[in-house]
Amino acid sequence: MFRKDNKYFALGVTLLLVIIISILFYVLLTNIGIVYGAVLDLLDICSSVIYGFAFAYIMNPVMMATEKIVKKLFGRANITERGLKKLSRAIGVTVALIVFIAVVYGLIAMVVPELVESLKDLDPEDIYDTANNLINKLVKGTRLSNWFKTRDPLKYLFNWLTKERDWANTVNVAFNEVYGWGKTIFNMLIGIVVAIYLLISKERFISQAKKLVVSMFKPKRANRILEISRLTNQSLGGFFVGKLIDSLIIGVISYVGMLILDLPYPLIASVFVGLTNIIPFFGPLIGIVIGGVLIVLKSPIDALYFVIFELLLQQVDGNIIGPRILGGKLGISDFWVLVSITVFGGLFGFPGMLLGVPVFTVIYTLITQAVNSALKKKKQPLDSDAYYRIITVEDLELYRKDYHDSTVFYSGDTYEVEYDPDDDFEYELPDGQ
Repeated sequence: MFRKDNKYFALGVTLLLVIIISILFYVLLTNIGIVYGAVLDLLDICSSVIYGFAFAYIMNPVMMATEKIVKKLFGRANITERGLKKLSRAIGVTVALIVFIAVVYGLIAMVVPELVESLKDLDPEDIYDTANNLINKLVKGTRLSNWFKTRDPLKYLFNWLTKERDWANTVNVAFNEVYGWGKTIFNMLIGIVVAIYLLISKERFISQAKKLVVSMFKPKRANRILEISRLTNQSLGGFFVGKLIDSLIIGVISYVGMLILDLPYPLIASVFVGLTNIIPFFGPLIGIVIGGVLIVLKSPIDALYFVIFELLLQQVDGNIIGPRILGGKLGISDFWVLVSITVFGGLFGFPGMLLGVPVFTVIYTLITQAVNSALKKKKQPLDSDAYYRIITVEDLELYRKDYHDSTVFYSGDTYEVEYDPDDDFEYELPDGQ
């Protein structure tokens, strides 16, 4: 009566699963805040391991490059293949760790002292006078001029910022901030240790992960998962390596340019410009705003020069430097770059802004592959332009589009090109449509 091949049994199991999934989905929606908080707590608990994977991913190119050099140097020495592999890995991990620590230390050594000096130079009264003079110049001769003189909102804001505070609350906030930063630094240190273990046994961990995939899924599904993994690795690796090199170049050019223009705080402003340049779309603007705010407090006219110079530099980067280093575009439009940064940044903060674009690129590519695969099976054109003017699916049979004096048709799995320079094609619908 309750045999598994009974259609009523299968229907009952399906119905039960649908009910359970519906209940879980309802509970998830009604407690989304609790679930989101639990996810953040889990990420916080695993933060040292996450840092470890991130650090290992960044250090891996340096390690691999060092291993190649070591193998070339000691390839003809009287060392077994296994011994050479261990030697090259040990030296590679050591060099990668030294480079990583040197870069972090260099950034801190450059930024912190100059930041402290710049803060010492900022007198609250000077800040108020500078900002007040700038606002008066901007609103002079307008209807806002009298309003600013009578209301003086800047003075109100200045008094609010400099008035006495609840010291107990201030100490509590300061303690929480110090504790938070201390915890983050501790997790990063643990992350470095995790990264070392990951780099030393990289092949073993990769093999174990593939072994797990093959054991859990059918060959077709396992192949798909492995393909997605390779695509993700290519997207993340190419993006981060290219962006790091691009950001380093932009930071150096920004520093040299600011020195030539004799602008204040060239080092710290250029470091912020270079670091934020890693974030696509919004990153350069964030760096310009940070540097501009820092400079405007000392000299508004220098801040204007800084903004103009950085905007021109970003145009050079976006049209010349960036495409040459990254090897072209990411494969998605600027609209999707904006969407990915906004969504992932809103969900996961600064890490989401960094990872949003490459992760979304992978998702976008997978969706594109799935759609194109389905269209190929139906023997339909893959070009999106073919679908703009259609009213019914049958209209696709009449599709052809002119590409540089050639007319392109889709036939089965390939495009066939017929050259016709005199063909000025106009799309026509079937009679009656």
